Amino acid sequence: MLDRLSNDEIINALAELIACLGVKEEIACHDLVALLRKKDTQGCVQEIATRLGLPIRINLSYVPKDFRPDNTNRFRSSALAQTPWTGRGIASITAQVSIPPHLPMFGTSGLQGYPIQVRVSENCHAHPETFVAMMAHELSHVLLASLWSTHKDSELHTDLVPIILGFRDVVRRGRKTIESTTTGNTTTTDTTTYGYLTDSQFAFACNHVTGLVHRHAHDKTRLLNIVEKAQRKLRKAARSLATFRDYFRYLDIHPPERMRKEHAERVVQLHGQDFSLEWESRIIAVRKSMEAAEAFARPLNHYRTSAVEHLKTQIRVLEVTSEELDQVTEAITKDERILQKYVGFIYRLRRTLWRYS
Repeated sequence: MLDRLSNDEIINALAELIACLGVKEEIACHDLVALLRKKDTQGCVQEIATRLGLPIRINLSYVPKDFRPDNTNRFRSSALAQTPWTGRGIASITAQVSIPPHLPMFGTSGLQGYPIQVRVSENCHAHPETFVAMMAHELSHVLLASLWSTHKDSELHTDLVPIILGFRDVVRRGRKTIESTTTGNTTTTDTTTYGYLTDSQFAFACNHVTGLVHRHAHDKTRLLNIVEKAQRKLRKAARSLATFRDYFRYLDIHPPERMRKEHAERVVQLHGQDFSLEWESRIIAVRKSMEAAEAFARPLNHYRTSAVEHLKTQIRVLEVTSEELDQVTEAITKDERILQKYVGFIYRLRRTLWRYS
């Protein structure tokens, strides 16, 4: 029985799944609910599959709301409601998914557009969030089957998949429904809990996954902050390089009559070796690195093992790169200030006004 599972057993199951599937930031599911309210069940189920990472094609059909699962058809039902199929209230919603015995493996071209038969009851729109939670569970069986997982029939692992893949909030809101009926002076309240985890187990699993997501999201924010600071440094370095080159060209046309010995030696050295090309090359390399890091991190909301490792590596690399950029800017600024001493005041003033315009 799942209600006897310890927290350690839940953590171990989560670790197995996360090693394979990663964890996702919370997915906004209001659009899924909106599709159901418009009675676009096909679109809703297809979108749930997409958000679980399944590239399958949903073939949807309806059954009467009083339909009962049996063992004579090819469809499997995980009996997601813990209460019996009493036919009363929300418990009569049915969601069944047919899992072929030879489902193509996840990540192969065979799974792309592979048809999966889904049957739902006609009253599936009655409680949209509960239906989304049910379908996320049922399609998680398909996901585990496509991964050829030994846990494809495990209700524990299947219940945990939507939790790690960003459906935490909608499952939290949809897993428990309360319906009241009044007959005369008597009011009867039926509470239906969907899923195989107890309330405390569900809360524990969600908290554990949310903690992991927050740590990864913190790393993402840290990387984007490094990129933002580096972009400001890049703009400063580019302005300094442009000013240096401008002063250098000016002094070639208007050589000063007198110059300090060490400054003259440096100008001669600058004529002998074009340091500006090296500086420019390093600035371009840093800009490309920052752009690549931002393109990777900005849309990141699914933290697979490879993404987490890449995130940490990017942080280390860009911290070093940012320090190297500081050194380049310092070198440019040092030579810029030498040349500035021998540039006419009016020209320098015009150049400064242009630089900050």
